[in-house]
Amino acid sequence: MGRLMGIDYGTKRVGIALSDPTHLIASPLMVCDRETAIDVIAGAVRAHDVESIVIGMPNSLSGEDGPSAAAARAFASEVANTTGLTVEVEDERFTSVLAERSMIESGTKRSDRRKSLDGVAAALILQSYLDRQ
Repeated sequence: MGRLMGIDYGTKRVGIALSDPTHLIASPLMVCDRETAIDVIAGAVRAHDVESIVIGMPNSLSGEDGPSAAAARAFASEVANTTGLTVEVEDERFTSVLAERSMIESGTKRSDRRKSLDGVAAALILQSYLDRQ
């Protein structure tokens, strides 16, 4: 059984997370620049035996597509075309807020939070997906 990958798409940075092989727990893997994200994701898919990808969809509070949804959908299509894997979307409302809150509560320094926030958000997106399965 391969792993699942979670992605928190942003216009500057992209957070990447992986599930464990049993699809129970999601953990942050890395954060990369948007410009290199497709190549980084493709490499991580090969290196970690990823079988499917979940990308956070920026919905509004009402549940409709938010202003960044079109860019996220285009990125999801690019990821699917590059990797050849199924890409599903998961509501990402409040994941960045929850990620930062959990990092503050765990005592992560402000300078370290900025570097890893998107990876933690990707793990929260993926964990939400795993919990619904």
